[in-house]
Amino acid sequence: MPETNPRWDIFCTVVDNFGDIGVTWRLARQLVAEHSVRVRLWVDDLRAFERLCPEIDTQLAQQWQQGVEVRQWLVEWPPVDAADVVIAAFACQLPASYMDAMAARAQPPLWLNLDYLSAEDWVVGCHGLPSVKYRHVQKYFFFPGFRQDTGGLLRERGLLERRRKFQQDASAQREFLQGLGVDRAPGSQLISLFAYENAGLASWFDCLASDSTPSHMLVPEGRILGDVARWLGVEGLAAGTCTFATV
Repeated sequence: MPETNPRWDIFCTVVDNFGDIGVTWRLARQLVAEHSVRVRLWVDDLRAFERLCPEIDTQLAQQWQQGVEVRQWLVEWPPVDAADVVIAAFACQLPASYMDAMAARAQPPLWLNLDYLSAEDWVVGCHGLPSVKYRHVQKYFFFPGFRQDTGGLLRERGLLERRRKFQQDASAQREFLQGLGVDRAPGSQLISLFAYENAGLASWFDCLASDSTPSHMLVPEGRILGDVARWLGVEGLAAGTCTFATV
């Protein structure tokens, strides 16, 4: 029998901060789990991917994880057929031979440039606009956003209800944090800090440190670590480091 489920190819070049692979991996999983879509996720840096999905074998050019076909985006591009829907995440440049494969299809694929999430007003006017064209294959902008005329948000089925239950269950929260190696300071406000370099970080930390309510800051690996280390007066920070500071 001919295959009826649409095929999607998602292309991701890892730049920094794990955001690129994080968004595309979440999208790929949701398409497979909730929409019966066959997805190939092409990634140029499996070691960064491994930080989000420890089951990944960084030596394999092809593997399956949670129903998603994960393909290593090699310099020597293998001959593959183009999918029905092609997503270039965050304006990454597709391989030339793959673009030729898109143009060779009898029915051109839907080609989307998945852009960055924004709450700014201009996103509404840009979402869905045509971008560049390769031969007769047109690419379109896809802007996630918070307003009705944008691409919306990634949100798994039942996520809000699971979130509500989690927020009302102190033991579940404690178990989750302990699974990450985090022992929350008693009576503290818990803050997750995920950011690029920011000159205002030090003054914000000063305010938090002088507050009567203690703050427990969780900082994932990323480019903000240098600013955090400078405020703490330490040489460097690594995953698992726990440091106390007051002013």
